[in-house]
Amino acid sequence: MTDKARSSVATRRARAQREILDAAWAEMAREGVAALSVREVARSVGIRQQSLTYYFPTKQELLDALFADGFAGLRKRFDRLPPITDPDQGVVDAAVAFVKHLVARPAAYHLMFQGTVPGFEPSEESHAIALTVLGELVGRLAAAGITAAPDLALVRAMMSGLAAEQIANAPRGRLFVDQTERGIRAVLAAIRS
Repeated sequence: MTDKARSSVATRRARAQREILDAAWAEMAREGVAALSVREVARSVGIRQQSLTYYFPTKQELLDALFADGFAGLRKRFDRLPPITDPDQGVVDAAVAFVKHLVARPAAYHLMFQGTVPGFEPSEESHAIALTVLGELVGRLAAAGITAAPDLALVRAMMSGLAAEQIANAPRGRLFVDQTERGIRAVLAAIRS
């Protein structure tokens, strides 16, 4: 096979995988993360379930790819953050981006942060992607002088909790999203007191 042919095959495969991932996100948005149906995902992209296994051999591998894809999306959101000029504002910017991004994608939030699918564990590779993305937040917290593990956990819990409350209790509103800056600043002040 020539390099051009290999490249064409790889491009088609990547395009098909993207289409499958998009269909799976849509299915989880409709039915819930734990109710993801590989058969329904295959049907929605116009292939048989058996054909889907060419791209994702098991449901676990599809979920793992979705987990990694969810963190890749969050990475893109973090990449658009303004440069840090004030360390506390840098933390606030990341927290607001985190909450807004996940509130707009409840299925991603549930898969990435809630352990909604019994038995699902991300692969080491996907977990490494998650840690790298969350490292952006850790770096911003370090720039603000926050480095102790319990303090990092508290900030992350505040962010995750605000996203969870918005998704569960006011999915079409902004009450909890709009409290992100205030909540993060209060937590930073409490950590320093």
